[in-house]
Amino acid sequence: MAEPSECFTNLYKSSEQNITLKVGPWEGNGQNFDIINDSQLITKVVVKSGDVVDYLEIFYSVGGNSVTSYSAGGSGGDSTNEIPLGEGEYINWISGSVINNYNCQSCITQLGFKTNKGNEYGPFGNNKGSEGTGFTIPFVDGRIVGFFGSSGKYINAIGVYLAPN
Repeated sequence: MAEPSECFTNLYKSSEQNITLKVGPWEGNGQNFDIINDSQLITKVVVKSGDVVDYLEIFYSVGGNSVTSYSAGGSGGDSTNEIPLGEGEYINWISGSVINNYNCQSCITQLGFKTNKGNEYGPFGNNKGSEGTGFTIPFVDGRIVGFFGSSGKYINAIGVYLAPN
């Protein structure tokens, strides 16, 4: 699995920086998507998967109401997984794998998350991940505030927006 550089990790050790970083994407092709709201915390992530990751939907809390910001991907996937985030909880770790030729497309084959409260979700997607290239991004004193990438029938590429706590 690809690991973050020491320089990248040290960047998130500084609470003096109030910036949002864009990291990735892993893989390519498909229609671009961009899901970010760095002023609000993500309250829930929905991932649909089968052999690969088919669909991604992000919810934020706006004025006390849960609001869907955007969904990406297709309607496939035989497994729907919700990642509910409690008060003060945020995603601070993501891992996954990509494959270059699934039905003639590059795809995210597995996707997993961890939170600052130690909860782990996934990996979502079947064993196709063992055929792909892995990636892992842990964050020190930071959180995921959004996602970007490309999609069509599947999630073809994914990257994350990071913000310091």
